[in-house]
Amino acid sequence: MEYVNRTVLGDQSLTALSRGNRKTMHKRRSIIVQLLAVLIIALNLLFAWAALRVGDGRWLLNGLVAVFLLVITLREDWFDLKLTGKYVMPDAQEVVTTFGPDGFTQVSKAAEGHFRYDQIENICETSEYFLFYLDHNLGQIYDKNGFTKGTAMGFREFITRKTGLLVRNIR
Repeated sequence: MEYVNRTVLGDQSLTALSRGNRKTMHKRRSIIVQLLAVLIIALNLLFAWAALRVGDGRWLLNGLVAVFLLVITLREDWFDLKLTGKYVMPDAQEVVTTFGPDGFTQVSKAAEGHFRYDQIENICETSEYFLFYLDHNLGQIYDKNGFTKGTAMGFREFITRKTGLLVRNIR
């Protein structure tokens, strides 16, 4: 069976792609970075508390740094989107992908790409998207509600059969 998917790339889909990449392809690095962030936040809170106890006015600066780092840590995927999402060309924001028996083709106003199923290294699924990772830096997004031919449930079985990979569920 053939599947056709139309996906419009936006902030929500690109954030999901970033989150999937962090939780699968870069999981080890992400854990290390998050542990360091927690350590730095804790140190800043400790310094803020100590400065407040001795009457030093710099407690506010340490407290603000801790809050700033906490926000960045909690919203890491959104910040990643804002830093990298600007590289999606306007003509490439709407992508139609046709999944056939031997591979799949992506078509946008900007370009056309052909891929084999054996190029896919990892497949993830969120409540709204399927995420393919062809390597550590190349990901593809497919909106579950964007299937114009086939269904998301049928596609999950199809892609598992074609790639031999398990579809990881991420939040």
